[in-house]
Amino acid sequence: MMRRDKKLPRGARWLLLPAAVGVLVGMAGCGERKVDATQVAARVNQSDITVHQVNFMLQQDHSVRPDQLDAASKRVLESLIDQELAVQKSIELKLDRDPQVVQALEAARREVLARAYKERVTQGVTRAGSAEARSFYDTTPALFKERRVYSLQELVIDAPAAKQAWVVDRLAKAKTADEFAEALKAEGLRYTGSHAVKPAEQLPMGLVDRFAQMKDGESAVLSDAPNLRVVFVAASRIEPVSFERAAPAIEQYLATLAKRRAIDDNLKALRTAAQISYQGKFVGGPGAAGGPAASAPAAGLPSMVPPPETSPEPVQMTVPDAAPPPASAGSGMDPNIAKKGMGLK
Repeated sequence: MMRRDKKLPRGARWLLLPAAVGVLVGMAGCGERKVDATQVAARVNQSDITVHQVNFMLQQDHSVRPDQLDAASKRVLESLIDQELAVQKSIELKLDRDPQVVQALEAARREVLARAYKERVTQGVTRAGSAEARSFYDTTPALFKERRVYSLQELVIDAPAAKQAWVVDRLAKAKTADEFAEALKAEGLRYTGSHAVKPAEQLPMGLVDRFAQMKDGESAVLSDAPNLRVVFVAASRIEPVSFERAAPAIEQYLATLAKRRAIDDNLKALRTAAQISYQGKFVGGPGAAGGPAASAPAAGLPSMVPPPETSPEPVQMTVPDAAPPPASAGSGMDPNIAKKGMGLK
């Protein structure tokens, strides 16, 4: 029996997925096939590549326009021919029996089946209507009616637990990010700095209201141990967005959020009904000794800003044509800030 005790990391599985699925498709096609001749796009040695395979690949690329279908079909077919040749040679070399290949194929199979089930769960989720979108618009003014564009300066500080209270105290006294950075440098604490100009809708949803309450020059601690993440609002300006402009993005956001909730609720129900027993070093499950849930905030730290949504598929809202224009005179945001960055060494 095939062992399944070495699971690949989530990111690695998705990197392997396209190639692994290709191998799965190719393996299924090796040897003699009885296919309707009208459905054959190409014959590679004794195996056929069908029109259905070409169409399936085309369906995965939503950027192909109708007038590009013929040219795209030919490119896809050539790619499938190359893939089929590689698959046939792989089987000839018995690579399909290699433990890592077998594991990758199994990982791809699991990913495809799990995603298919999630898609089935969300089939009944309907798109939000205009009334629901309007309600969301009215109840989240920080995203729309009172939308701000922020010039943010961020520092990620490598602060031992014994130093974190000092960092927080010094932060409260600092007037600017540069002043705070100089204090960290004098104290011998390592940090990295970055700068970004972001409108409210590009912030994590869990931080939108918190940032809306902050004034220019104020800072917030976004995370604690092992690193302190501090963000300064260097400057900001008001850039409201009308409902008509925001409605499509709101409806898409609410639909995506509803699908995520449907999946989360379904998986929660499945977990409740299942018998799950953690083994070996994983005994105790999440929050066991050494696990991420076991760490507690260092004493003396202020209340953390509500963290961003931690779902593996975070919802993002992009308001169409809402990219912030260059700052104008009197906007409260220095145009040179974006050019200068943090000015940290």
